[in-house]
Amino acid sequence: MGLFNKTRKRRLFRKGLPAVAAATVAAHDVKAAIFPKTSGEIKVVAIFGTTENHNGIGHEQYIRRIFESKQNWRLIFVRANKMFNPELISDADLLMVCRDDKNDPIDFTRENALLSETIDKGTRLWTDDNVKAIISNVRSRGMGLLTLHNTILCGNSRFMDFIDVRGIEAHAFQPIWHTRINKAHPIMEGVGKFSIMHDEQLAVIIKSKTTATLFESTSVHEKRQAISGWALKRGEGRIAGLLPGSTVHAYETPEYQNIVWRAAHWALKHEIPTYPKAKNRYY
Repeated sequence: MGLFNKTRKRRLFRKGLPAVAAATVAAHDVKAAIFPKTSGEIKVVAIFGTTENHNGIGHEQYIRRIFESKQNWRLIFVRANKMFNPELISDADLLMVCRDDKNDPIDFTRENALLSETIDKGTRLWTDDNVKAIISNVRSRGMGLLTLHNTILCGNSRFMDFIDVRGIEAHAFQPIWHTRINKAHPIMEGVGKFSIMHDEQLAVIIKSKTTATLFESTSVHEKRQAISGWALKRGEGRIAGLLPGSTVHAYETPEYQNIVWRAAHWALKHEIPTYPKAKNRYY
């Protein structure tokens, strides 16, 4: 054991058991995040928000299940905006992001945060440094990017120009049908129309003719038709945008699981294997 670890342990024991537990978890998360990739490993960084309306824990569980067969994929979930930084994605092969412009509603990274009488808010993800790093890694290094759900509400014009859409907010939670599948695109090949029983219908307006529409949505109550998936290339990298996913109902949907699986492989520039749980209910 090195001197740093010995000194650290003595300091933590003086602070008491809660501090030991909190600091141990934080140290483990940081080490896991920045440890260099091994040969043949695919590093995937994912950040999903846990808010009043978004179940980040449930989303993480479903995403891990979707990719559980990928033995050489290392999925690192960033559970607090504060833990995301440019170093984290400097060697990432794929970034999956589902975060709007708001601060984390609760800062679970602070000392004794798991037992508290008050709420201390966390930080924002979309700083200029983070946006610059994401764009640079996609454009120059070829990192794949999956921009999911409310990322279109990130409030950063530079990032929105980069993903080539203008975002439109949802109105209400409701059943949503997803149709007009672009089966000519590799991401949507073999995917049939599908419904999500309870979700938000975010929408986008695509800015450039070179960006492909993947599929559209129709809200059952509002009868609004909207683009819900798109794909494009930027420099050396590929970007896929997918809007379902406010609730876990989206990630329970087999057709949408297949789309997420296929979009991740496409963004990585990998051959797209058959999703092990692929299923079309209404094909």
